[in-house]
Amino acid sequence: MPDSDKLNAGTWASSRDEVDMKRMMTLGLCVLMLNLGSGCHRQPEGFRPINPDAAVFWSRQITESAALLRAMADDFNATWDGLPVKVEQTGNYGEIFRKVSASIRARTLPAMAVAYESMTAEYIDAGAVASLDVYVNDAEVGLTAEDLADFFPAVLDMNRFQEHGGAMYSFPFAKSVLMLYYNLRVLRAAGIEAPPATWDAFLDQCRKVTAHTGAPAYALNVDCSTIDGMIFSMGGEVIQGRETRYDSPEALRVFSLIETLAREKLAYQVSPGTYDDQVALANDQVAFILRSSSGRENMRTIMEDDDAWGMAPIPQADPGHPATVLYGPNICIFSTTPEQEKTAWAFIKYFTSPESVVRWSLGTGYLPIRKSAADHPDMKASWAAWRHNRAAFDCLAYAKAEPNVKGWQQVRDEVARVETEILNGLKTASEGSADLKKAADRILAGR
Repeated sequence: MPDSDKLNAGTWASSRDEVDMKRMMTLGLCVLMLNLGSGCHRQPEGFRPINPDAAVFWSRQITESAALLRAMADDFNATWDGLPVKVEQTGNYGEIFRKVSASIRARTLPAMAVAYESMTAEYIDAGAVASLDVYVNDAEVGLTAEDLADFFPAVLDMNRFQEHGGAMYSFPFAKSVLMLYYNLRVLRAAGIEAPPATWDAFLDQCRKVTAHTGAPAYALNVDCSTIDGMIFSMGGEVIQGRETRYDSPEALRVFSLIETLAREKLAYQVSPGTYDDQVALANDQVAFILRSSSGRENMRTIMEDDDAWGMAPIPQADPGHPATVLYGPNICIFSTTPEQEKTAWAFIKYFTSPESVVRWSLGTGYLPIRKSAADHPDMKASWAAWRHNRAAFDCLAYAKAEPNVKGWQQVRDEVARVETEILNGLKTASEGSADLKKAADRILAGR
């Protein structure tokens, strides 16, 4: 069960993939740029490890996930002759970003830390993060061609930064995908036996549910990643070079769908930063929510009856050519000392080995990022226990990463702003699409 799956702790599995970063990154980015000033493209000299006797890993994991991560670090240390890995819980993603930013200024860094791509992009400009290509391609300590082919392409591609020649500056850590969660009790009461495969069917089912219940069918969480996943599912892209595609026909179709859902009172917006949509689904108040797959076990806990609900790929414009969005943080290695870097890479290689990715997935609810996991007996047993346990894994084959260009976090904020304005009738879909395109491109050009 994910570390954030404990209801009595007041946190949720998907929260750590979707909210912590968004809540704090804007301030953190400002802190980093102020700290580094005009010399941010210059390699600062003399980065030192915060602990010369251990390779410190700054992590966000708590409770069960934290315990598993520490246990895996202990197992690694037992077979490793170099520095031991020491896992330190350092707050949520935004707090870790701010702490790394301050540490860059102090020129004293951990060996590695969890980071989203938008964070890593800033670390690269600060000269603080190591390129991993030298390790990945090393004949002795690197990954073989067979190893690399075993990873789902998207989980590696999101760690290659095209603004820096396609170099790999981080490695996948905890991954999930956008999924459709549905309440079968609500659907069946409206005469519906299966979730929608297309967006047209989704709109039709929302209308049928609302006609039956007199209440909205969809509890909507405003979120840039959800919008991007919907655009992908329409066959579109969100960026081309340094220009966004938020005025594309596919993007306009997404915003038009949201406008229709709001106008016909088929959907309502939950309070930002909450998980009221998941509560509403569990309480039979709505038929649908869109959330990260990392919330699966949490939903199983609160739904109680496995036959009463399910999760499926998000609806598509063309189910024959599906797409969804890929979530989740990565690990970056900081440029401190060769010994620190060597240990950090050895741990990453251990942590993403076939056996380890299965262990991590079964213990946390995150997705196994290697294709060979499908043949592992423990993974097969988990999938056999409930028919929806495999649904998210099957989406990895067509999941797409969001952009990792500098400035993307500010773009995310603009997407949330425009989506909220459309939901509240302050802008039409076409107005919002055009406005978002201009605002997002201005941000990226200004960076």
